[in-house]
Amino acid sequence: MNIKDFEVQIDSKILSRGREYYRCGYIASLEYDDREWVADVEGSDSYTVTVRLSDNGDITDTHCDCPYDWGEYCKHQVAVFFELREKHSNPAAKAKSQKSHSKESLESILSKLDKQTLISLLLEYSKIYKSIASEIQFRYSQKSDKSDSARKLIRSAINAVSHRGYVEYRDVRHAVNGANEVLNMIDDMLDSNEHLSAVSLAIIVAEEMMELLNSCDDSNGYVGGAISEAIGKIHAATHSVSSSNNNEIFSIVIKHALDQMYDGWIDWRIDLLSALVPLCKDKKNRVQLESYLVTQDSHKTSEWSRDYDLRRKQQIQFELISNFDGDAAAQAYINQNLDNIDFRYTAIKDAIKNNNYDKATVLCIEGEKQNFSMPGIVKQLREFLYIIYEATGNLLEQKALALSLLTDGDFKYYEKYKELHHTNEWATILEDFLEKLNRNGSRGIYVKILVHEKHKPRLLKYCQKSTESIIKYHKILLPEYKREVVEIFLTLIRTLAARASSRSAYNEVCGVIQLCENSCIGSTSEVCAEITQQYARRPAFMDEMRKIGKL
Repeated sequence: MNIKDFEVQIDSKILSRGREYYRCGYIASLEYDDREWVADVEGSDSYTVTVRLSDNGDITDTHCDCPYDWGEYCKHQVAVFFELREKHSNPAAKAKSQKSHSKESLESILSKLDKQTLISLLLEYSKIYKSIASEIQFRYSQKSDKSDSARKLIRSAINAVSHRGYVEYRDVRHAVNGANEVLNMIDDMLDSNEHLSAVSLAIIVAEEMMELLNSCDDSNGYVGGAISEAIGKIHAATHSVSSSNNNEIFSIVIKHALDQMYDGWIDWRIDLLSALVPLCKDKKNRVQLESYLVTQDSHKTSEWSRDYDLRRKQQIQFELISNFDGDAAAQAYINQNLDNIDFRYTAIKDAIKNNNYDKATVLCIEGEKQNFSMPGIVKQLREFLYIIYEATGNLLEQKALALSLLTDGDFKYYEKYKELHHTNEWATILEDFLEKLNRNGSRGIYVKILVHEKHKPRLLKYCQKSTESIIKYHKILLPEYKREVVEIFLTLIRTLAARASSRSAYNEVCGVIQLCENSCIGSTSEVCAEITQQYARRPAFMDEMRKIGKL
């Protein structure tokens, strides 16, 4: 993707929002740092965008620290792309030439200050920003003070963005900064074999984040991520701990895991208990852990919750048996608990590995009968069956199963199904299959096959019915169907204009106009004239048309 024509590869809605951010001046700063451009983009929150460009303007790498994950590029990145193209004809080359004129770095300034000045500076800012004082105390306090200073650091970061005891969505990532600092310190402790201290701090992080979870909007998953990372640190500690700390670590972790804060959070509780398995070489520890594994938690109200909890507990029991009782005992435990789908999967894989295809087939068929109401499980079992049929050369069953999986929407079986037919019969089979998919309204898999095979006549008809799809598929249809593609674009522009009622929607219309002209070399002058005449009393629309030179 090149900075000169990046629009053609970006979703139209994101392109529209990014253009709006650029035009509204949301890019607070844009500087070249070492090998990449770094921009601060404002809005509902402030985010950092980085862009790397080659000498000819190719975007070789780009990243934004916003939580958007619905596509490859976000509106903040798009805004920066527009800024780079507007201000610099050759951004990479120009930045390199200007690098020598950049401002003096903070490191350079601080290195010139004497010790007393630095101390005074830190004390001054620590009074203004309490989080700085908390972080310094945590980083450089004596080991005995780490727990208290860790809590202070975590709470300081939370309090800094908390309003009436609640942290809004936009502030959550800042609220976990203290927890992240503690998590980084835990890594140093693990490297120094300070396992007990590492576990203690990880539990503090988990406790504070669990409390924060009840008083914030964690839609972006920052708090949940910190909890999971803290549990991961506990796993790292228990899997490398020296025997002298086993029992003490076991005691504090199991007490933490069974705390009521984890009621309703099955996965985190079970992950904590799973971390204890390496410490169960001591029989007393194992007995204590197993006594919990056979209990039914009273707060599990739904059947699904109880079943899921049981499966996870059985997995820990299996780990205990595997670690301390031998392979034979572990295999026996699996065979006794095939109702646990994870164990059934394991048994099927083992049977396939050992070429025991009859056993594997029976396990799959029985599993389908038991889990007929669970589509995800049924699909996985059918995929195992396909592997079995493939290994045994059962061509008839392969064809039937591949067709069924493909029809259900799994495109990876398309090539498999195709390879199972002779070349001279495939064209007819494909047309019949496409016609069936089209009649049944299976648009997802239908369009994927059309794109994969570059079946342009059918794809054109699809785009004519679903005009917005032309934005995504016009390149495949060009140049053979240039006239038809332009017609679809014009129809889409008219449709979007008719239902547009906000500036962002007007901006989207203008984006499609530009895409049509840039990609299809098709004139939009007629439809633009219609728009300016029909919607002349909509100043925001006319303003957007003016921005793209159509008024």
